[in-house]
Amino acid sequence: MPDIDNFDYGKDREDAKRQYDYESNYGDDKIVGGIEVDINLYPYHAAYGSNCGGAIIDKLWVVTAGHCGKKPYIRVGSKYLNQGKKVMVKKGHVHPLWSVKNKEHPFDYDFQLLELAEPLKFDDNVQPIKVAHIEDMVIGKVITVTGWGNTEENGPYSNVLRAVRVPIISKQHCQNVPFPYFRGSLTPRMFCAGYSEGKKDACQVSTCLLRSIID
Repeated sequence: MPDIDNFDYGKDREDAKRQYDYESNYGDDKIVGGIEVDINLYPYHAAYGSNCGGAIIDKLWVVTAGHCGKKPYIRVGSKYLNQGKKVMVKKGHVHPLWSVKNKEHPFDYDFQLLELAEPLKFDDNVQPIKVAHIEDMVIGKVITVTGWGNTEENGPYSNVLRAVRVPIISKQHCQNVPFPYFRGSLTPRMFCAGYSEGKKDACQVSTCLLRSIID
């Protein structure tokens, strides 16, 4: 499997670094959870339980985190966590390596596919996510992270969908952050995004796998 830090981006990597002035463009946003947004801007979002989110990838499939466990239904089409159309889950397919002991990182293989009991009806507020490719993961590129995560460090969850923009950073840089979940154990199935000074981010250790690339 290709690793973001070992992929040969060529000239694109340096161009992306020069393109963005992170501090002048985004330095004033000081909250972890970003700003409230409407669901029609991010219609791929699904709510899963009381504190998890998912991304619609097909009319019958939603991807979420393995650590979110098994829940009976999702909600779609609303920016509010506890509103939107309820759709029953037929089966949750957790990655078989999620529960393996002695992994390189405790959150490695933290994936789950939700098979829905009925197909979704796509409209302005319900759409599949555009799946990124490894070529899109250029260090320095700004991405948008969306979800119902913490609105401040160690603070409460938001019940309204929020978005924040952060740059992709190298795992080498990320693993120097003084936090035990990062140090020396990030795997090829992970990437890092955020600021070294911690001005904004997606969440703490939560369901922050929903990242859409901003071209």
